[in-house]
Amino acid sequence: TSYIVLLLSLKQMHRSCLLVASAGFFVVVVFALTLTGSGHVNTSLFTGYTTFSSAILANDAVTTANPIIINASGRHVRKLTSYDQFHKLLTVDYKTVIEKLNDPKVAVQQHLRFVTGGPEALIQLALAFHSWIPDKTYMVSDEGSLESIYTSKWLENYPALAEVQKMHGLDGLVAGDIHIIPEAQDCPDDLISRGVHVYVWMLGSTDQKRVENMKSKGCKFLSHNFWLSHNIGVDIGQQFVLRPYISPNKIPKYLPNNDRRENLILVNGDDVVMANVNDDTIRPVMAHCENTGDCEVIFLKGFTREELMDLYQRAKVIIAMCMRGCERAPIEAALSGVALVTNNCQTGSDKRDMPVPEHLLVNTNNTSGQPVELFTTPGAVKWDQPSSITVSKWIMENFETAQAEFNELRKLYLLIGPESLAHETKVFMETHHTKLAVVS
Repeated sequence: TSYIVLLLSLKQMHRSCLLVASAGFFVVVVFALTLTGSGHVNTSLFTGYTTFSSAILANDAVTTANPIIINASGRHVRKLTSYDQFHKLLTVDYKTVIEKLNDPKVAVQQHLRFVTGGPEALIQLALAFHSWIPDKTYMVSDEGSLESIYTSKWLENYPALAEVQKMHGLDGLVAGDIHIIPEAQDCPDDLISRGVHVYVWMLGSTDQKRVENMKSKGCKFLSHNFWLSHNIGVDIGQQFVLRPYISPNKIPKYLPNNDRRENLILVNGDDVVMANVNDDTIRPVMAHCENTGDCEVIFLKGFTREELMDLYQRAKVIIAMCMRGCERAPIEAALSGVALVTNNCQTGSDKRDMPVPEHLLVNTNNTSGQPVELFTTPGAVKWDQPSSITVSKWIMENFETAQAEFNELRKLYLLIGPESLAHETKVFMETHHTKLAVVS
């Protein structure tokens, strides 16, 4: 055990030194996504994952065959860095380490009856663990919904689910096992008392009192993004950030041709309620489109995948205010070339999650739509108090320039996929067991 602790500690020190020495946001991001050569990731599990992102990783200069990462001036955007230099740092055989440390089970809670982003993230997490410790990974549900997986829509998009072991109820969990639940569930006192390590995966913001209550009961925390890892009462390191990815069938191989673009503004489904109350960001845009007839607003509720993909290829703007997490629709739309209008609120305030240009962030206190425009450098537009109307109008009138402003966001979410999530589960498990070994 002492040898394992020493090995893990040295590895952690090596990683920490690299991160301190590395300059720039994207070096850190790429490190977090690095894959280990000894991690035994079964990439065949992730069928349907397109070569869209691999084109960015495989070429120093990306050709016009992948126009999604060509900026407004036509210059090629280089890949961020090479993964090879990081492979040598990750030499621990995670599976061997875990087997020597009491061989725990990892049980990921599921909510398969709901076809939304949260349940999809839980599916992806179970598959990530299953890709390298299949004999220790379980899908668990106390809703009686596991049987329905074989006839559900989830199996169509994630056929490897059929291979993941199923656990009915929680009686099979013993001291030392790991149980992962979403933040919408209560912290299970009985599991904590049995010595099970319960991690709450923050898939969205919630009430801070609820977080404090779960902490008092003994639950620990994971996060699906960086903003939630250090807000609303949660304060965890990068090793506990496990980022789900956009469904492969919603990632186009190439950026759709802009010839189909129209002055269409999409509104994220979570913002529908906001538009029906005294909202100062969405309702002014709706009123502008109705009064001028220059644009159309569509709320993203009740559409099929095919219909969504069609809307993403036609729209110029998607509005998503005060995102409580990394909302899927805005990211899906951005990957299809749509420009995002958001504000500096919750997830939108952390550039590690949403690298949106500062000058395109909406100031929700300004509803006039008539701010002063400031041009600091040629081609760089800035407003003193940009409103949702101003930013949306500017995007529609200067779409190709605006589209290029979101290249960094698109690159980030092309890099986050099944393999990066599998790697992040390994980093989490290594950190979890290192902490346990030090305590013991």
